[in-house]
Amino acid sequence: MATMNINKTASAYNRQVVWLIAALTIGGFLLMQVLHFGALLMPLAISAFFSLMCAAAYVQGWKAIARRSPALLPKYYLAGSAFRLLAAAMVMLVYCVVERADVGAIKWFAVVFIIFYIVLLIFDALFFAKVSKNINK
Repeated sequence: MATMNINKTASAYNRQVVWLIAALTIGGFLLMQVLHFGALLMPLAISAFFSLMCAAAYVQGWKAIARRSPALLPKYYLAGSAFRLLAAAMVMLVYCVVERADVGAIKWFAVVFIIFYIVLLIFDALFFAKVSKNINK
């Protein structure tokens, strides 16, 4: 894959993932306002930040692998997803330890965090499946 296509693909990914995370966050804020439920503020902030950091790391790793050894991309998709799962488990564990006295807060955090995680996992799978299909043409 040419360097220009790699950079263009990474740029498209960054743009789309930021819009997706922004839409999820704004949707959460709107839900907070409609339901008058301020307990979603911290879960939304943490989930959005985690999602942005994971997406940035994922695409930087993808760019490096795509430039050096495109044949390893299928392994990278698996490894990247596994790393994201471990990082998500660590974030959930840390939040549970910090908020151990408030079970309700933990439940709401888990719901919001899992929604962000699953939506971005689906987005990554669809985006990079499309990219891989275009590479193989």
